[in-house]
Amino acid sequence: MQRSEVVREGARREVRAPYAISTSRMRRERYPHGRTWEAHTHLFDHELLWGVSGSVTATVDGVSWTVPPTVGLWVPAGAVHEVTTGPGGDFYTTYFRGEVFTPATERSGVWAGPGLVAVCAALREILLHMRRYGMTLAARNRAEQVAFDLLQPLEIAAVEVPMPTDARALVVARALIADPADPRGLAEFARLSGCGVRTLTRVFTADTGMSFVQWRIQVRVRAALTYLAGGLPVSVVGRRVGYSTPSAFVAVFRRVTGRTPGECFGVVEDSGYADYQGHEDPEGFTDLPGLAGRAAAG
Repeated sequence: MQRSEVVREGARREVRAPYAISTSRMRRERYPHGRTWEAHTHLFDHELLWGVSGSVTATVDGVSWTVPPTVGLWVPAGAVHEVTTGPGGDFYTTYFRGEVFTPATERSGVWAGPGLVAVCAALREILLHMRRYGMTLAARNRAEQVAFDLLQPLEIAAVEVPMPTDARALVVARALIADPADPRGLAEFARLSGCGVRTLTRVFTADTGMSFVQWRIQVRVRAALTYLAGGLPVSVVGRRVGYSTPSAFVAVFRRVTGRTPGECFGVVEDSGYADYQGHEDPEGFTDLPGLAGRAAAG
C-alpha cells in the first residue's frame, strides 16, 4: 500500500474531549461475509482491537498480526493499519485520546509501536463500560483511570512478518496468514500465484528480506505467540500452526524467539499429538512430502 493510497482519518477524532476512552463494536451481523478496512491512520488516537470472535487479522505499518480472542492488538496513533475479518468475525475497538493517555506501564517505547496487550476480565468489563455515555463525568474519569491501570503489554519477543508488495507473492502471503498450517509447498503456491517457483522465491526475498521458508516460519511463530498469549496449550497451538510434534514446534519456537513457550508464557509444554498425522521437513514445520527438495530447487 503506497502512502498516497492510505486513508487518513486524522481530521476525525475517535474520542472527543472531555472523554479519554471510547469503545465500539464491529458486529458480525453487519459484515456476515467478512470485511477489510483498507489501510488508514488515526493521527491523534490510539486503538486497541480486542474481544475477537472468528478470524481477525491486521497489518500495522507493513507487519501482519493475528488477533486471538483473549488478547488485544495495540495500534498506536499515526500507525498505518488494515484490518480484515473472516466470515462471522467480529471484534471490539477501543480508542484512547492520545494527549491524555496515561497508562500505568510507561516503559520507554512500549506504547510507541504495535504489540499485544493482555485483556483480563476486569479490563474487558471496564472497556465495555466505556460504551456508556450516560454516566457522570466524574464517574467516567474514575473508570478510565482504572482502564489505564489495567493495560499491560505482553512481554514477548518481537517476531517480524513483513508483507510482500508484489501481487504474486501477496496472494500467497495472505493465504498463509489466514491459515499458518497450510501444508502446500512452493510449487503449489507458485501455481496459485500464477508464476514459477523461481520467480516466487525471488520476489519473496526481494520484498521481505527473507526466503519463502524463513518467512513461513515467522508467520507460524507469530501466530503461535498470539495463541499462547490467549492461554491455549502448547499441543493445541502447535497443531494450529502446522507442526506434527510438540518437540518440532518447541524447537522452532525457541530458535526464532530465543525462549521456549513455557519460558515466555508459563504454559505447560505438554506432549503427544494424539491422532494427528503430519510430515516433518528438515526446517521443522509440517509440509507436504518433498517440500524441502522443491524449496532448494526454487
